[in-house]
Amino acid sequence: MSFPYEKRFRHYLQTDKLAAQATETDTCHDVNDLFTYLRNFNETYRQSPDLSVLEETDINEYLIMLQTKRAIKNTTYNKVLTHLNTYFKFLFKNKLSHSLPTLAIKGLKRPQKQLVELLGWQQDLVSYLNSDQLSNYSKMVLLLLTHFYTITEIVTPGFYQVLDREDWQPAETNFIQRFQQEQASLQQLQNSPDLFLKVRLDLTEPHLSLAGLHKILKNDQPFCDLPLAPRRLYQAVIMDFIQRHQELTDSQLCGQLRLNPTSLNYYRGLLTQQRI
Repeated sequence: MSFPYEKRFRHYLQTDKLAAQATETDTCHDVNDLFTYLRNFNETYRQSPDLSVLEETDINEYLIMLQTKRAIKNTTYNKVLTHLNTYFKFLFKNKLSHSLPTLAIKGLKRPQKQLVELLGWQQDLVSYLNSDQLSNYSKMVLLLLTHFYTITEIVTPGFYQVLDREDWQPAETNFIQRFQQEQASLQQLQNSPDLFLKVRLDLTEPHLSLAGLHKILKNDQPFCDLPLAPRRLYQAVIMDFIQRHQELTDSQLCGQLRLNPTSLNYYRGLLTQQRI
């Protein structure tokens, strides 16, 4: 059984939100699941299936059920809430409902992981690159961080030339090829070969700013169990490499990590602080 205005909502996702097929499917699945729950367990909605009667308590009841009976993780909770927010804002915007029951519901905060808990995150890189939920920009950031590039370097104009110099693993090469194919039309629009570009035409300054990139990472956070904080992920990659290659000399470490001796000592200090 479908949910109210499903066809219009799918059209909205495709044309207004420019959502990928996987995102559309996942979003509609969560919205449909909510209404399946309401039809079966919410007495008010069962008696009067009117969208405008839905209140914050009705949505909270459903979310509590997800936590207690399905034991979902906080990341899944936030993802579902994001999808429901998208749906109810669509209804409100198009005057299909006078209710915005998710407006005051906040996502669940996750305790910030210690750097030591992030060591080795790059071992799951392939699964992140193959994710249907993460944007290409977030995936590219994760890939480049694992090759010891800082977030500042990544958004520097001309950085795209690094792609031709690095030694990539097969899965990484496959992603880069997909990225380039999907990015080609935007690069043509902005008349720029760079990796991170604005979506709207801006021939004067086509490059996505660092703040703009952080915004994309923040939007992708509900769909990733990894904290999308480039500085911390970069630190974890550097520290992990130092810890696993203690046989290398300082000169070799500096060369492979592109660090100066002062920075190398800084990361060694972080390792000591983390009591690894």
